[in-house]
Amino acid sequence: MNKKLLALAVGTAFSAAPMIASAGVTVYGHAQVEVATVDTGSSDQTRVDDNARGRIGIKASEKLGNGMTAIAKYEFRTDTADGVRTSDGGPLTARETFVGLKGGFGTVQLGNVKSAYKYTGGVKYDPFTATMIEARRANGMTGGAFGHNGFLSNSISYMTPKIGGGFTGWATYSPDENATVAQAGTNNTQNAAGDGDYSFGLKFGQKAFEVFVAGVSNDSASYESIKFGGMYKFGNFKLVGQYEQAEAGSTDIDVYFVGGQAKFGSNVLVAQFGNTDTAGGTDLDYFTIGVIHNLSKKTRLTAGFRNHDTSATTDTDTFAVGMRMKF
Repeated sequence: MNKKLLALAVGTAFSAAPMIASAGVTVYGHAQVEVATVDTGSSDQTRVDDNARGRIGIKASEKLGNGMTAIAKYEFRTDTADGVRTSDGGPLTARETFVGLKGGFGTVQLGNVKSAYKYTGGVKYDPFTATMIEARRANGMTGGAFGHNGFLSNSISYMTPKIGGGFTGWATYSPDENATVAQAGTNNTQNAAGDGDYSFGLKFGQKAFEVFVAGVSNDSASYESIKFGGMYKFGNFKLVGQYEQAEAGSTDIDVYFVGGQAKFGSNVLVAQFGNTDTAGGTDLDYFTIGVIHNLSKKTRLTAGFRNHDTSATTDTDTFAVGMRMKF
């Protein structure tokens, strides 16, 4: 009986494979784990961690004719090290979940979508994003759902095609729904948005350089931010940088980030600096130096050191070695 059931299951899987392929469904993700020492001054610990930076997702597409394609995506965070996000009490936390259309007019998405502010420059400029030595929340970039963390739920997103040889635009908007409660997940806040919240990004780029401006507004939290930045490549080297000016209630915040990358064969050497200056408050620094070794297009090793101020009088040193494999 068991053999017959196994044969039936295998046969069913193979018979379903052509239908899945024709429907344009793809399962993807990445797994990663880091080993790190974290010295806060008052404590020194060694950790084997992922902190829910793994990914698993399903995306689908269907050609509709007339140059249009229907798209859908469900993507989740997961913790490779122990399989559970302790902050949420479960194995998965939603990232992008949307349905949309793309064509010559651009791309429209509806659902829990990426923030134009977060992905214009931002996390795209930090090769250590989603590791224990990243810049965001460590004085190099703003965090929070309306900074460089999380996704915007109940939202509409529109991305233009490339215009005029290099211009692109991107906007995310959440209508006024009187919903202001942030959903669970301290490292992946999905803001319920509402009150006409929005973010935007405008970019002009070529292969060797790009410049951008981006902004975000969250009316219910009295939070607004605008940033400027750019990237320049020459030979095996790349320079990136951005400046953020945020207003959180009555507090003004300035955040600077600059980084340099040098590629030598399968290795990328990285050095990054940041500073967060709160008006009438603290002046906090960030510094990371490290290396990325690409074993293949899908698998990489990382090693690096990060120092960042956790208050005006204390700082934290982190040394981390990790591995990530995409699939």
